[in-house]
Amino acid sequence: MKYLVAAAAVAGSLLFAGASNATVIFSENFSGYSPLTIAHGATGQNAATSLSGNTISTDYSYRVPNGENHNGQPDSMYDEGTWTIGTNPINVHDLWIDKPSSDPFLMLNGATANSNPPKTAWESKAIAVTGGTYNYSYDLLNLCCRPGGPTGTASFLQLWYFANGDETNPIDISTTVHTSAGAHDWDHVNGNFTVGAGFIRLGLSDNTTIASGNDFGVDNIRLNDAVPEPATWGLMIMGFGGLGAMLRRRRAAFA
Repeated sequence: MKYLVAAAAVAGSLLFAGASNATVIFSENFSGYSPLTIAHGATGQNAATSLSGNTISTDYSYRVPNGENHNGQPDSMYDEGTWTIGTNPINVHDLWIDKPSSDPFLMLNGATANSNPPKTAWESKAIAVTGGTYNYSYDLLNLCCRPGGPTGTASFLQLWYFANGDETNPIDISTTVHTSAGAHDWDHVNGNFTVGAGFIRLGLSDNTTIASGNDFGVDNIRLNDAVPEPATWGLMIMGFGGLGAMLRRRRAAFA
């Protein structure tokens, strides 16, 4: 039994080493973009830069968070194809959920899929990659609608990337992910994809064809190197070698 316990300990330490050595290639949590000094109601504002150096590029139009268009209502995000960064959806759209957050996140009133490719909801800055397998993850929230409001619509979202300066042919990373129309908790989305060396720009598009209730929040977009580093491979080889030696000694003792 003690040999099995030791083997489990070795295996666990190897898994931990692999996880702890994963390299964060890119991270976006939408902090550092405030304040955005753009006139309320302005259209065509499709880029912003954060204090971290990250950028947002989008085909959507910016709206000032907490802005009011008329009658004192928080309705700055009523228009389709608009974006903002805030901490509570109901502050920018009086039919959206009341879900305050301590940190800002990206909120979007989805543009319906009436173009090919669909309009870009979010696009990152250029990210250097050495080629290989990478792990992506992001958090997704359905914003529509608050209790007593209209029925929400599931948003069908596609993660993709542009490679090495090509800005016309997005390469889909994953199958389309959709929000749940009646659920308003954060969903964590993750997976892997393989790409060659160079530069990529991650992007997210809304493939939904229904306008009403097609509203969603995005946060904590990350890209990690999913392949163990050389040092980790060395630890794994040494660990499995030691495990093999233990098992051989155990067999010899019973021979």
